[in-house]
Amino acid sequence: MKRFLFYILALLLCGAAAYAIAYDRPLLVDFSSSPTEVPVPPTRVKIALYDWTENLEVKNAISQYNKTNPDHIEITVMDIAADVYEDTLNMLMTSGQGPDVFSVDNAWLATYVNKGYLANLSDELNTADLSRFPEWARNYAHSSLFRGGIYFMPSSIDTVRLLYNKQLFRDAGLDPERPPLTFGAVKEAAARISQAGEGVNKYGFALPAGDSQDSLQTGLEISNTSSGYYLYNYQTGRYELSVYRFWLQMVLDMKREGSLYPGEGLLKRDSALRQFADGNIGMMYATSKDYVKLQEYMPKDDWGVTMPPVADSSKRGGGALMMIPHSPLVVNSSAPSREAAVKVWKFLQSKDFLTILFQQALALPVVDGILEVPGLAPGLGHFKEFYPTAAESIYPLSPQIMDQYDPSTVSMEPRDSGDRPRMQLYLQILSGERPLDEGLRSETERLNQMLDIADTGYSFQREEYIYPDFDPHNPLKAESLESQLSKGQE
Repeated sequence: MKRFLFYILALLLCGAAAYAIAYDRPLLVDFSSSPTEVPVPPTRVKIALYDWTENLEVKNAISQYNKTNPDHIEITVMDIAADVYEDTLNMLMTSGQGPDVFSVDNAWLATYVNKGYLANLSDELNTADLSRFPEWARNYAHSSLFRGGIYFMPSSIDTVRLLYNKQLFRDAGLDPERPPLTFGAVKEAAARISQAGEGVNKYGFALPAGDSQDSLQTGLEISNTSSGYYLYNYQTGRYELSVYRFWLQMVLDMKREGSLYPGEGLLKRDSALRQFADGNIGMMYATSKDYVKLQEYMPKDDWGVTMPPVADSSKRGGGALMMIPHSPLVVNSSAPSREAAVKVWKFLQSKDFLTILFQQALALPVVDGILEVPGLAPGLGHFKEFYPTAAESIYPLSPQIMDQYDPSTVSMEPRDSGDRPRMQLYLQILSGERPLDEGLRSETERLNQMLDIADTGYSFQREEYIYPDFDPHNPLKAESLESQLSKGQE
């Protein structure tokens, strides 16, 4: 009997245990384990940059941002070749396929704003954001040309210098510590270098006009501002290209004397920098953004950097040497996620990212005093000589949109038609196809005619481009006629 009772009790206990196990198990699953998290899909932001993107440190910075930003934003870089960047960008924007954040040439800013391509960032930028930028940059971005909005903030600049090979100077009996200061001195030094290097393919001067947009604008139009010469007269609001006859005549003389590197009309900038690095070129113009490419070619000779020469000694200090705002970053007004695009824009304008550009010698930042921070300068011998000086300045914008009204312009969409005819003229003069004075006079008349035609339109106001008190020594201090008239009406 006792044994029977024992078996009954054992069965009851086993049943109770099985019941407990059966009913406790779901409770463990339902309440003690956390639910599986569903991955948040990233918000992709397409960016396009004129340069920088091939640099390893820049790639690493973008990759790190993609991994660590708390907003699940993923930057994708559009691969657009530098030599077709502007044309490709124009086609993408007009077709509605443009990048979300991109760099745009200063010449196209007003056109892009007028077309409604760019997002107005006024609401996204507070006082602290704006105070990082120097006063000239804020004034530049606040120009009445941009409808009172803030569509960009220039964060870095390019400067122009003359490179010269000290060893070739020595070989020619020239003092390597006394680079040429005037056009006449450049021509004389080029002749002596070429004579000393005759038979071994050494030339005194190189003009890579195969990249006319860079080389001719840099060497001709921008460098001449230190002589007080510029194609646009800010005081009168008219064009005058005859100021360039002295520089063009210098190049023509060097070409006739055999001291100009041959094939200038086809010579590309990278090729000229390589030839300079190999010790075959005595002098050439370069910008701060050319410096990295030159370093890649590892110059074999001792070389120097100096300010661009002036027309003659009487023109020394004739004007501030023009600095070029680096193609500013903007946000596409049609970006699928404006919030994400603005966050990427701010990342690319941040102190950390700009410091990387500076350390890689890719840019000269104008924000946060990065240039003055000890220990940040790139370990490159001559890069400091490209730093902006007190003798340099940004200039007010000159008219850039009037060629949209040119009857010979086939497309009404943004294109570089305003610069191309002028660059082609310079090439024609240098090749002997056009007489110097006649060519400059003809193009001056064409530009002023386009200015007059543009003045009949609705989107162009001549008064915005006229500065009655313009001083070439202090280009940004003058007030536009439009601004003066507005104050007079108040």
